[in-house]
Amino acid sequence: MQGVSMNGVKKYLAATFLSAAMLLPNMAQAMDIIQFDLMTAQNQQDFLNSLPKAAETVLNQEGRSDDALKVFHLFNDIRPGDNLPVGEAELILNLDNERVRDTKKHIQNHDAPRVQVEVALALTLKKNGIEITPDFVRSFMKLTGTFQPKSPPRKDN
Repeated sequence: MQGVSMNGVKKYLAATFLSAAMLLPNMAQAMDIIQFDLMTAQNQQDFLNSLPKAAETVLNQEGRSDDALKVFHLFNDIRPGDNLPVGEAELILNLDNERVRDTKKHIQNHDAPRVQVEVALALTLKKNGIEITPDFVRSFMKLTGTFQPKSPPRKDN
C-alpha cells in the first residue's frame, strides 16, 4: 500500500473491519465510536488499554512475535521529555480524527455504519510498520469484542 494517501489507508482499514464484521455476524463486534463515547472515562481508558494487549496477543498467535514486540514497545516505552508512550499519543490522535470522520460521514449519510474505535489502533499500528491483514482483524475483533465495561454508560450525552 505504499504511495497510497492516508485517506486511502483509512478507507482500506475501515473496509477491512467492516468485511470482517460481516463475516462474523454471531460474534462480538468492534466498538463503534458512539458506544465508546458514552462510556465512563475509566471504561474508555480500560478499553483503550486493552487494544494494544489484544494486538500483541493476536500477533503472537500468528507467529509475528517481532511485530508483537514492536506493539509492546510502542505502547510502553516513554521517550525522554514525553509524558506518554508514542503509541498511546498516536492512538488518541487517531481516535479524535476518526471521531471527526464519523461525524462527517453521518452528515452525508445518516444510515452509514459508525466508525469503529479499533480502526484508530489499526491506523496507529500501520503507521508504525505493522501490517494489518484480514486474519489479524478477525482475531483482533474476537478479543476486543469481549470487552465488558465495569460501570453503566454515562447519561450526560
